[in-house]
Amino acid sequence: MKKIILSAIAVCAFGFANAQDLKSKKGENYLPEAGDWAISFQANPFLVYFGQVAGGNVPSTGGFTATSPVTNSFVGKKFITDKTATRYVANVGFGSNNFVGGAVPGGPVFATYKQSTLALSAGLGKEWRKGSTRLQGFYGADATINFTSTKWSETNNLVANRSYDAGTTLGLGLNGFIGAEYFILPKMSIGAQYNYGLNIASNGKSKYDDKDPATVDLEGKSTSNTNLGGVTSGSVNLTLHF
Repeated sequence: MKKIILSAIAVCAFGFANAQDLKSKKGENYLPEAGDWAISFQANPFLVYFGQVAGGNVPSTGGFTATSPVTNSFVGKKFITDKTATRYVANVGFGSNNFVGGAVPGGPVFATYKQSTLALSAGLGKEWRKGSTRLQGFYGADATINFTSTKWSETNNLVANRSYDAGTTLGLGLNGFIGAEYFILPKMSIGAQYNYGLNIASNGKSKYDDKDPATVDLEGKSTSNTNLGGVTSGSVNLTLHF
């Protein structure tokens, strides 16, 4: 992660000598203006992939490798002035994992396991910007509401089938951010951002059911937790303005 962020900073530094050129040869503005919209998303997967290609280590799939759960983070912006914007945050995470087990290694399959995870987040925020060149600093805060659910089940031919529900988690967050970006093309920038904030979550009761009428199902207790600090790590973002 540190190498990725340092690479982004190097990209920002490269061409700084030309940072006073705020219009392209075609007369297009590099920087956002009042009334512009923007979409920002994490560029980490792209940088990792192209880094592998540049190093001659192309993934066997010929494309990006997805893991479970897969998380996509998007930020939409509406520029109220050239230096301020309203932010609309949307995060969606989803994943599933299916696998089988046997009585002994290499033996007959007797159980099938399924796990699923769903995470949703939506928020509203404010962003302020500093700088008069193509290298721009920004800071602000986002307020978010979050939802998470995790479940797994087991189907087998030896004992009763089982399932587990970790309980839904509802949370509220207020997260500040600070970062910098460099406009590599008109209305297109790449930059690094760090987040710090307060998050409060309420976790619903967990439930365990072995599907056996002769046993008593187990149920956990509701819990809550509060986190203050670097709740999300630094990220490299690609932002498009229009």
